Order: sequence, then structure tokens, then C-alpha cells
Amino acid sequence: MAQGGNKNSGRRAAIDMRPDKGEIIRDIVLRRRTLSEIARRIGVHTDTVRRYKDEKITEEMRRSILAENRIDAIKADTEVINQDRMDVAMTYESLARRVEKLITQAEEDDNPAFALSAMEGLRKVLRDIATMQGKLATNLTVNVSLAESKEWVTLRTILQEVCDEVPEAREPLLRRMRHHVLSVTKEDSVL
Repeated sequence: MAQGGNKNSGRRAAIDMRPDKGEIIRDIVLRRRTLSEIARRIGVHTDTVRRYKDEKITEEMRRSILAENRIDAIKADTEVINQDRMDVAMTYESLARRVEKLITQAEEDDNPAFALSAMEGLRKVLRDIATMQGKLATNLTVNVSLAESKEWVTLRTILQEVCDEVPEAREPLLRRMRHHVLSVTKEDSVL
């Protein structure tokens, strides 16, 4: 009796053999491309990509990719904010230098009224610089929920393995997690 397909043949999945496997998995998890687009791009049938998604991409992989993506987005946003901070600082410094030149010129021209007026302008510019620097100097923090962290995904897998190996450990572990107000969701109930 002939066996249909290559099931259990030990053959590696087409996606596993590709050098861009990591990028393909990220595309699938992040839904940057449809499964059809991915299949067309790599020259396989859409069902191949769908099976790979269902059978090879674990929940741990999915959570890890989602967490990395969130952190990468936050890092990119932080870079934009930091660049904006630099632009604002350079603009104010340039303005302060221009006002200083006016003061120097007014003093050289022996025009105390204009020098005083320019000093008042400089004082305002310096106050604005201090205000802006204070507002921009706030610390940026990155929050990643425990459920998305790589460490929790790994720890959860270890806890599941230990509970499978020692079933009587499951109840005391869950009781202690609840006591310490650690989230035990339906998904975590497999512990």
C-alpha cells in the first residue's frame, strides 16, 4: 500500500531550508505579507506556507517575534524623538549665538538701549532653551508585558516540562503563582 505525500518521510520543510527562513517567519507572524504573497515569493503553494505556520511556528516563537517587533518599534520612535531633541537644541543654540552677535555689535556701536534690548531677547532665548531642555529631558521607558518576554516564554516551557515530569508539582506551583498574584490564564493552565 503506497503512502500518500511525504508525511513522516523525514524531509525538511521547504521554508526550513531557506536562508531567509527567519524573515519569512517574521512575515507570517507579523502579517507583513499574506500567506499567498509569501508562497508566490518563495515559489511554493499557499498550503505549504499555511501548514508551516500551523505546524512549525510555536506560540513561543510567535510571542518572541511580537515582543522583538514592539521593542524595535519603540527603539525607532526613540531615535526620532532624540533626533528632534537635537534639532531643537541646535536651533536654540543658533538663535542664542545670533542674539549674542547683536549684543556685541550694539556694544561696539555704543548703543546701550539696543544692547539692553538684545540682552532681554537673549534672556528669553536662554529661558526657552532651559524650558525645552527640561521638557525634552524626560526619561523614556520601555514596557513589555511578562507574557511577551522571551524569558517568560522560556520559563513557562520549563515549568510545563517540570509539571509533566512531576505531576504533583502542578497544584503547589499554581497555588503559589496565584498567591503572588502572577497571572495564571487559561493558556497557562496547562502548567
